[in-house]
Amino acid sequence: MEKEKISNIQLGLMMYLMIGGTSILVVPSFTAMYAKQDMWLSPIIGSVFGFLCVGLAWIMNRYYPGETIICHLNRVFGKWLGSVLGFMLLFFQIDAIGLITREYAEFIVQAFLSQTPLTVIIGSIVATSSFAVRSGVEVIGRFAMIFAPIFFLFVAAIFLFLLPEYNVLNMLPVFGMGVLPSLKGSLEPAVWFMEFLLITSFYPSVRKGDKGVKGGLFAVFLMMLTMVITNFTCLFLFGETTANLTFPFLSASRYISISDFFSHVEAIVMALWILGGFVQISMWYYSLSLNLAEWLNIKDYRPLVFPVGLLISVFSIWVAKNFQQMLHYFPTGGTGSSVIVLVLVPLLLVAVAWLRRKISS
Repeated sequence: MEKEKISNIQLGLMMYLMIGGTSILVVPSFTAMYAKQDMWLSPIIGSVFGFLCVGLAWIMNRYYPGETIICHLNRVFGKWLGSVLGFMLLFFQIDAIGLITREYAEFIVQAFLSQTPLTVIIGSIVATSSFAVRSGVEVIGRFAMIFAPIFFLFVAAIFLFLLPEYNVLNMLPVFGMGVLPSLKGSLEPAVWFMEFLLITSFYPSVRKGDKGVKGGLFAVFLMMLTMVITNFTCLFLFGETTANLTFPFLSASRYISISDFFSHVEAIVMALWILGGFVQISMWYYSLSLNLAEWLNIKDYRPLVFPVGLLISVFSIWVAKNFQQMLHYFPTGGTGSSVIVLVLVPLLLVAVAWLRRKISS
């Protein structure tokens, strides 16, 4: 369906921004809530699910190259059951992208533009992303190639600029309450890492000769490193009070002041997150449009882009009454649905595909 091609590096950077655009906004507070001083360890544990999902996606790509997960489901489980599971995936995607868009809009409103209606911000980002999605995966890949390194370097720069303000003792005692709190804290990062399964939407666009599995594994590692850096930044600066902050990493950036000259970098943070949110929403938007076209057996996904954009806007408003309700959803309903759709179903898919290949051989 999609004839445009991207490189292995572009794939990795795209997937990095697809997960990282908004995850570092709220992950530190959720991990601190459970893991406390061991919050830095939770993303490392959670990344196991990222590597697992990339591996599952790559196995299916090797079994049936050039096909998306919707095609995999129909091929392995048959048309009827495959369509039902495909619809489950599509509903999960529209719900997830609604949450991501709402989270992005809430961040802009609460942190910077308090008088701007949510609908204006949601409509603006969805409209902008729709043109990128219609332009194709290659356009998004080129943008990610430029912006992803800047995004990571700026996260690292905030960590380094705040070194004089840190209290390293905040991380002691290590494993003071055992490993269980870190495991509980890893559930929220794990939800974001599970989303790497959607790399199946982009494997068909990777140029021949480029091993897409390397791009996926690189993206998981880079995302894990980014989460660890942001968690260390918040832990060393705020300690266990990180759990009480809505956007801890943004709050940390406001502490930067070098010789009363370099300060108020939160404006730069806003600009970077607007760009990061644009890539993240565009990636989800593209994956949803492509999978929906496959599910409806439509040869070109582009006619669906604007109707899907309207659906995304509606879901982003409908998904939660307010920001507090949305935050409550992440560690409750979001975790369960992600495990079912992004881990258990793909595991079953790979197991059945492997069994059928063994029987046929």
